[in-house]
Order: sequence, then C-alpha cells, then structure tokens
Amino acid sequence: LMNVFKNKQFNYAFGLIIVSYLASFAVSFCLLRSVTRDNNVKLTNILANRIYDEINNELSLPVSVGRTMAHDLFLIERLQKEDQYTQEENIEAFRDFLSRIKKGFGYEAAFLVSEQSHNYYTYKGLNKVVDVVNDPHDIWYKLFVEKNAEYDLDVDVNEVQNNSWTVFFNTRIEDGNGKLLGVCGVGEQMDNVQNLVYNIEKKYNVKVNLTDANGLVQVDVDEINIENAVLEGLNLSKRNSEEYSITYNDNSFYITKFVENLGWFLVIRSTDDYSGSAYSILFVSFLGLLLFLLLVLTVGIYLMMSNNVKLVKASTEDRLTRMLNRNAYESHIQSLKGKAISDLTYVSIDINGLKTTNDTMGHLAGDELICGAAQCITSYFGPKGECFRIGGDEYAVVIDNTLYDANEMCEQFHDLVNQWKTTYAKELSISMGVAKTSDYSIVTIEKLIEFADMAMYREKEEYYRSARATSDSSKPR
Repeated sequence: LMNVFKNKQFNYAFGLIIVSYLASFAVSFCLLRSVTRDNNVKLTNILANRIYDEINNELSLPVSVGRTMAHDLFLIERLQKEDQYTQEENIEAFRDFLSRIKKGFGYEAAFLVSEQSHNYYTYKGLNKVVDVVNDPHDIWYKLFVEKNAEYDLDVDVNEVQNNSWTVFFNTRIEDGNGKLLGVCGVGEQMDNVQNLVYNIEKKYNVKVNLTDANGLVQVDVDEINIENAVLEGLNLSKRNSEEYSITYNDNSFYITKFVENLGWFLVIRSTDDYSGSAYSILFVSFLGLLLFLLLVLTVGIYLMMSNNVKLVKASTEDRLTRMLNRNAYESHIQSLKGKAISDLTYVSIDINGLKTTNDTMGHLAGDELICGAAQCITSYFGPKGECFRIGGDEYAVVIDNTLYDANEMCEQFHDLVNQWKTTYAKELSISMGVAKTSDYSIVTIEKLIEFADMAMYREKEEYYRSARATSDSSKPR
C-alpha cells in the first residue's frame, strides 16, 4: 500500500478526487441552503396526495373484507342459532368459514367473537373465551363494542401467531334489528404494512407514520415506536378530512391528514431541504462531477496498473527466452513448501553439452540452444503447466495434476527436441527427469524436486557415457 502512495501519478489523481469531493460538498451545501421552506412544502404536498392514495387503497381492502364478513347471511344466522348447536358443531362451522376467508385473501388472521358465548373463533378453531374482566388482553372487545362503530382498526399482538404485531380490522355484526351478535374481521401482519410504508419512504424520500387521535404511533418502520412513541405538536383535526394540516418544526415540517376509512391520521415529515429547481441544478452538478471523478479515477488506475504490470513482467520474465524466470519459480515453489502436496508433477530439464558448444562454437550458438530448448518446452509443456528457466541451461515445469504417463511424456518430448532445427549449433540434446506425487504416499515439494533431479542426472550421465563410448570407438587403434 505504501508503494502505491509513493507513486506520483496516484497522488495527483487522489488529490484531484479529494479536491473534487470537497468542492461537491460545498456546492451541495450552498444549494441546499438556498432553497426556501415554502417550495419544500409545495413539493411535499404534492407527494402527500400520492402517499395518501397508496396507503388508503392498500389498507381499505381489509376493511371491505371485514364488512363483507359482517353482512354474510350464514354468519348472522349461525350466531343467532349458536345455542342450538353443540360446541363442536359451532367450532367446525366457524373454523371452515374463517379458513376460507384466510386462504382466499391471504391475511395473517381471520377471527370471530360471539356476543352470546364470548367464544373467540379463528381459522384454527376455538381459541379462547373472551374475558374482559379478568384478561387485560381482551379489553379491546369491550372498548370496541362500547364505541358503537361499524368497524375499527386496532394494533395488537396476535396470540395465535406467536404474539407478532398485527393490525386487526374489527367489524361489528348485527342482526336486522341492530342487535349486536358479535365482532369479526381479519388481521394484517404488521411486517406487510411496514414494508408498504418503507417502500413509500424510499420512493418519495419522506418519513411516514400512522397515528391515532392522540398522536400515538400505530404504524412505523421501526417496530420499537409502535404503540410506544407519541408525535407531539401536531394538528390532529377531523373537521375537514379533505384538507392537509401543516406543522412547522425547526427546519422540517409535518403534513397530517385524517384517513377517514381507517380512523387514523397520516403523518408525513419532510426530509429534504430543496425544491424541484434546486434539485435539478444539484443533479446536473453531481452528474458532471461524477463523470469527471470517474474519468480521473479511471486514468489514475490505468496508469498504476500499466506500471505495475510492467514491473511484475520485468521481475518474472527471462529476457532471453521470454519464459518465467527464477524469481517466478522460487515464488511458486515457496507457496508449495512446508505442506504435503498432492496431484502434482515436476519435470526437471537440462541441456546437454551447452558448455562445449559455447567453448567450441561461441555463445551465439549456445544462446540458440537455450532458446531452442525454451521453445520446445513452451510448445509441449505450456498447455499442461507452468514453465520456468531457472538457470543457464536448467528448466523446470510444474504441472498441477498427474494425468500424464512419465515415460510417454519423456518419449514425446525427446521426439520434439530431435525435430528442432539449428542454425549455428550442431544439435539440441536435453536430459529430463519426471517425478509425480502419485508415486509416493506422502511427499513434499522439496523431495519431489530432488527425485526429478536425480532422474534427470541419471539420463544426463547415460548421455555422456554414450558420448564417450562413441568418441572412443572413433579413435584410431
């Protein structure tokens, strides 16, 4: 990392980026402060209408479902004759009815409370007997009945579904004479309502809440605020549900409106400080700045990468043969040291008679042998593994598998070497040794190299023995 910061080109590019970001911050700050609160209100007021419609449309459906249930003739007649059936018959009838509601509309809960028996039925059957005197959780029933409203929304935990937060849409059931028969409705999982609000907040960049008439939060993306936080200082009036009420608070403001279908208040808080025109200017400025930053960053990275590639290539490439050099070889072998290796083939290769060629025919001929061996090695072993020149006439090949037969590999490579044509030197001859991990139960890379070298030196010894025998037989007796 320190080497990167030593690069002048990188420092220039990095400096430009910092200056550009500081400039963008200054421009953004000035633009945001230049926008008036009145323009902000106008913009958010337009959004408020859209948000109101989205929430009202989504949450009005459960209300309609509850009202439909309350007017269902089967439900009304069954409640009127509840005492004429056994409890098991009532449980089965109401369970089947509520199961169809739940499955048909996919709500979290579908429920029914009989005013006559105070039995609390769900799609699972009889859940409990409502006791408004001794069970604090059942006080909702008493409060709703006393309110004498057709329907109401109540945020509460769902005892049937692991006490998860649920919005219950309670609906009053009456006979033809207005006599109370019970309460029915459905429950919408709070997670679904929170997702709706979250998507609206992200879409319009505002904060959205639903509260009761006292400002107690009923719906919030943050679950800790539900039935806990109170929004104070708001104008919560039901007198004209068609109008929005605006409350200023420091640099922000609240827009509230009564949602008559829900009986709750929609509260929208602005989170932006700029109007449409300022937003357009800011957007154009940021877009131009972004393009400039990307250009600077791209050029800087390209220059660094190009320089690094050249450095890496220069440090790992053999100048004469263009093969990987000893630096690359030692780095590769070092990564294999100190651990058991498997499925690896190591090939050791050495040119025969290079010193003699250099002494008798010159280094130009010797270089030809070195390059010729490199060409043959790269041609044959290149597709199989990594090829290295590790010394004057020494080469190594590392193959990451043991699929090849050693004898066949040696034979094929010798045939290729024998076909190579020389210009200055008489011939190209090599000795090679192959060692494979599959020939040993456990072996380290050091030992594998040693075994390959031993095999190579045996072949080299055989070459020189044969050469001496040929030389002796050609001498006059």
